[in-house]
Amino acid sequence: MTQPPAHALAPEASRGWSPPPREALDYPVFFNPEPAVARYQQFRSAIKGRLFGLVLSLVIWAVIGWFNRDNLDTLFWTIFGISLAISIALLVRTIVQSVLAKRAIGRLHEGLALGIGRGGLYLDDYLAWEDVDHLVAVPGGSRGSGRLVVVATNGAWREVPIDWLSHTPSAVDNAVRALSGDRHHVDLRPLDN
Repeated sequence: MTQPPAHALAPEASRGWSPPPREALDYPVFFNPEPAVARYQQFRSAIKGRLFGLVLSLVIWAVIGWFNRDNLDTLFWTIFGISLAISIALLVRTIVQSVLAKRAIGRLHEGLALGIGRGGLYLDDYLAWEDVDHLVAVPGGSRGSGRLVVVATNGAWREVPIDWLSHTPSAVDNAVRALSGDRHHVDLRPLDN
């Protein structure tokens, strides 16, 4: 009886995935997609509000224009154009934010985001504490979620969105300090700025 090919037995291994080692699972941190979904829903409702505001603004300008149709001058059209441009710009901005939030949801998955243990870290790949250079939390700003960046001694880095983790950045920092024997910590200063 012939054996099936190795990639059929372990499809994850053929894609480069390896299960996290036990020494990186003392403090598992999971993805929590609920805040990302709530953020997307907030932008979707904001789009409806912006559309309602735009339509209401157009109605008000039409009524003002109707009652003053004999006295319309350049100032009226200038203010109308500025008002309309601001409303449309805000609507476009909200639509772009909604699309970006939807993409962020698509990149998330449920399960382990970061494994912290006495031996090292697991973030898509295992890093022993000796191979970790530093960890830093970077604010997201208009890009969405902040990120926890893990930089290896060879210069390679990985990141994970911190706003969508099951634990706060300070809890992750405490776990890193405790499980690395106080050799490493998460630099949280950029989040304070």
